[in-house]
Amino acid sequence: MTRRDAAFFITLSAIWGSSFLLIKVGLLGGLGPLTLVMLRLLLGAAAMALLARKLGEHFPRSGRILGVIAIMALINNTLPFSLITWGEQYIPSGLASILNSSVPLFAVIISHFALSDERFTWNRVAGVTVGFAGVAILFAPDLFSQGLSGAVIGQLAIILASLGYAAGSVIARKYLQGVPSATLSALQLSFALLWVSLPALAWEKPWTMQPTALAWFAVLWLGLVGTGLAYLMFFRLLKAIGATPTTMVTYVIPIFAVFFGVIFLGERLYWAQLAALALIFAGVWLVNRR
Repeated sequence: MTRRDAAFFITLSAIWGSSFLLIKVGLLGGLGPLTLVMLRLLLGAAAMALLARKLGEHFPRSGRILGVIAIMALINNTLPFSLITWGEQYIPSGLASILNSSVPLFAVIISHFALSDERFTWNRVAGVTVGFAGVAILFAPDLFSQGLSGAVIGQLAIILASLGYAAGSVIARKYLQGVPSATLSALQLSFALLWVSLPALAWEKPWTMQPTALAWFAVLWLGLVGTGLAYLMFFRLLKAIGATPTTMVTYVIPIFAVFFGVIFLGERLYWAQLAALALIFAGVWLVNRR
C-alpha cells in the first residue's frame, strides 16, 4: 500500500465512521429511514455524475455491464444503506459500526468461492472464526435474553448489511475493473436510487415529514461526502489494493464511529462491545496476515 493509498484508506474510514453518527442525527431530526437513504443517494448520484462528466469519462454501453452494476447497486447500496439506517432506530450508532466491521470476514468467505486469487488459507479460516466470535459476543446475549426484540432485529439488520457490502466488493473486483471510478460510482448510486425511491415514496410519504436543520445537514453530508466522495475513493482503493484489503476500512471505521457517538450523542461504550471489537480486529488481522 502506497502512502497515497494509505491516506485514502484513513480518510475513507473517517468519512464512513462519521456516517453512522449522521444517520442517527437524520433519524432523530424527523426523517424516515428510507427517505434518508433516498435523499442520500440522490445527492451522491448527482455529485458523481457531474464529476464523471468533468473528468471526461464515458458511460459503458454494454447491457451486461449495466446489468451487473444494477445488481451491485441493490446488493452494495440500497439494501445495506436501508438496513443500517433502519437498524439505527433501535441500536446506538457505535454498536452499529462495530457490527459492520464484520464486512472483511464475509468478504473472505465470498472471495474464496468467487475469486481465484483470494482462496482460503489457515490464517483466513482462523481469522473468520475469531472475528465471528466477536460478533456472537454482541448478538447472542440479547437474542437469548430478549428474543427477537427491536435491539436484536436492529443488530441483525446491520449484520445483513455487512454481508451485502462484502458481496458488492467482490462483484466489483470480479466484473467491473475496467469501469472508471467516477462513472462506476455515479451509475451504482443512480441504480440504487431507483431501487429505493418507490418504497420510500409509497411507505413513508416524505412530503409529510418536517425535518430539522440538523437533519438536512446530515442529508447533505451523507449524500455529498459519505456517499459520493466516499465511493469514488472506495473504488479507487479497490482497484489499487484488492477486495479483501479494501474492506479492511471497516477495521478502522468503528474507532471513528464510536468516538463520534460518545462525543456527540452521549452513547455509552460497554466492556462487551470492546471485547467484541478486539476479537473482530484480531480476526481481520489474521485474515490479512502474510
